Amino acid sequence: MFIFLLSACSNSDELVVVSGNTVVAEVKGVDITVDKLRDEIRFLIMQFRITNKNALSKEEKLLLKVKGLNRVIRNNLLLMEASSSGVFLTRNEYEVAFREIESEYEEDSFLEYLKVQNISHELWKIRLKNNLLINKFINGKFKIKTSGNKIEARKYYEAHKDRFKKGRMVRAFHIMVATEDEAKVVYDAIKSRKKSFSELAKIYSLASEASVGGDLGYFEVDQMPEEFNAVSKLKKDQISDVIKTPYGYHVFKVVDIKAPKQLSFLESQDTIYDQLSRDEQSNNFEKWLVELKNNSNIKIDENVLSKISL
Repeated sequence: MFIFLLSACSNSDELVVVSGNTVVAEVKGVDITVDKLRDEIRFLIMQFRITNKNALSKEEKLLLKVKGLNRVIRNNLLLMEASSSGVFLTRNEYEVAFREIESEYEEDSFLEYLKVQNISHELWKIRLKNNLLINKFINGKFKIKTSGNKIEARKYYEAHKDRFKKGRMVRAFHIMVATEDEAKVVYDAIKSRKKSFSELAKIYSLASEASVGGDLGYFEVDQMPEEFNAVSKLKKDQISDVIKTPYGYHVFKVVDIKAPKQLSFLESQDTIYDQLSRDEQSNNFEKWLVELKNNSNIKIDENVLSKISL
């Protein structure tokens, strides 16, 4: 929708400081400030860092800026629609989701995780509330079918068999800490064999799996972020070197390996029914969203946008 902004942004070679309360866009009379846009961009950069550790190029910064603005506009529109439709998030719904997430972390490790990500606790809570409300609104307006068409599902399976292969899988344990010095202490402790890997995970790890000894369960090695490529090369019972990621510093131990496997239709059908239903929901939602944007009063200050630095 806003792809024309790319040319407007790219015309500015010299970026100047823009006040955080400067209005960069307006959605149905509601202002979007530079600070709000930067908050969204911060999350996008965090996601970008998971798979790309190189410095952001000029083109990547530009794309993140435009994508961030599009997402803020989208979310504002959806929150307005939820409100006008009488959809709201109950305190219990929020608290259940909040406790479920925080319960995965040991004591203050959740706050430490947010600190590593350079995200304030308050900003995270606001984002959680908004996302929960938006999802509740979408799922209510565009309901997912509970039953599937077996003939359609079989056709989908035959046309996409490659999607129903399980690649080489490993079961791994990991320990995540915040600093390189802590990682060296943990690594030396593992090598000393005075305590098991799981015991050390419970003592040191900031990750949510600490309470179960760092057990990540089984996962396909091909689906891991680039930073974890070293894990795919480990043999059974082998320990990795210290690995730095956007989340912190990790040490992994592989405890089991499973060979690749082609799944049968019977093994895949529940996944296919769910996928087809979600595809239909997504298509219906996207068509509706385009119409909503086209019929909404949206103003963008391209001059301000072009001057925002990352």
